[in-house]
Amino acid sequence: MDTSLYTGFYTSQRLVDEFNMLQDNAPIALHAKGTINSNTGYEASDDENTRDASVIDDNGVLEKPVSEELSTSTDAHEALRSTVVKNIDILHHIFGTLGGKDRLAKILKYVLDLLKLFVGHGRAKITKWDPQVLQYYSKVLAQLNLRLILKHPITILKIITVAGLRNFEARASLISTNLSLFRQIMRFGGTPFRLVSLCQKIGITMQKITAGKQTSINIVGSQSSNGHSLSVINKLWLNEGSLADFIDLYYGIMDELMLLHKFKVWHHEGTYQWVAKHECLSWYYDIILGLKKNWVSLQDLNKAQLELEIQIQVKKRALELSSRLHGKAASPIKQQLLQDLHNGSSNSSHTLDRIREIEQQRKTVILDLIRLLFDFAADTTDVFHLKTPPGTYAVLSLASGLTGFVKLWRNAKSELTNRV
Repeated sequence: MDTSLYTGFYTSQRLVDEFNMLQDNAPIALHAKGTINSNTGYEASDDENTRDASVIDDNGVLEKPVSEELSTSTDAHEALRSTVVKNIDILHHIFGTLGGKDRLAKILKYVLDLLKLFVGHGRAKITKWDPQVLQYYSKVLAQLNLRLILKHPITILKIITVAGLRNFEARASLISTNLSLFRQIMRFGGTPFRLVSLCQKIGITMQKITAGKQTSINIVGSQSSNGHSLSVINKLWLNEGSLADFIDLYYGIMDELMLLHKFKVWHHEGTYQWVAKHECLSWYYDIILGLKKNWVSLQDLNKAQLELEIQIQVKKRALELSSRLHGKAASPIKQQLLQDLHNGSSNSSHTLDRIREIEQQRKTVILDLIRLLFDFAADTTDVFHLKTPPGTYAVLSLASGLTGFVKLWRNAKSELTNRV
């Protein structure tokens, strides 16, 4: 049969070959990507192989697209991958990172602080109920014997309870202090590298200004040279990245000075008060900048997600309008065109994957925003010396630690799942 009559309908040689096979009642052969068709001698292109292939039976009816089977198997594979990752593996992965250790130490520290607060309230109630307990408990514990226990069981129980609670408070306070020290040690050591980076940036700025001055003097004059210097400074220094670097350096210096004071490297009460104040301020500025960055990032992700959803809606509308192509006596060419339209719509699976990816990123950014809001509220009490109920700072910091841990958990689970 002469195929030149049909070449104007569709440019793909593969379509013409399949039409000839339909006329001869031969099954349509589906070729893998990059394979050669034995009948035509041409190699299947990437565009043709990426389409979802379907098979037309002898009655001219489209059978189930291969893409549905592939998507079903892919979903099953993804479900299998998600069940392989165990919680203990995720926890081990988190604990193997500095960020994970910091979050776990933060959670444990403020849990101990809250327990210590509750235990202190309980011990205070017992001593108010019976003030003589604290007066004699040390003497009684030193001379404790069976006869004394049988003679005064209630009093001895109170004394032992108060002693146990006081012992727990002392140990919890020691562990909490050491955990705070541990977190500071993990942050220690970054200031020299930040200073080196700052000096390198200053050197780059001076080089560009010098080169610009030489060029401007040779061409125009000194006024243009000054304008070039200002433009270089504006470009390299007056931006959000430079502000973040300065705040990071500011906080790093104050935090490391506080750690050196804890190690008794330096002693000066006035300097200590000044450093403690600026440590809170530097962390406050860092939190505010982090909130701004995450808010802008969230708005960008929302915009990107909306654009992709609009694309999907447009494709769905196009498919609805294409329903008029359906007919009872549809020719093979018409069926192939309709199938190509549906195959083109199946490319929206990539768009759906991108939407899911953006949704995961949105959840991560939202968790980071919540964490920073808790940190902001906690540090506000220190910066402005607000009078708050006991345990307010610990509750806010614990909420921040838990939110950050959830973020790390999600990221670690996603990373381990992709490795499977």
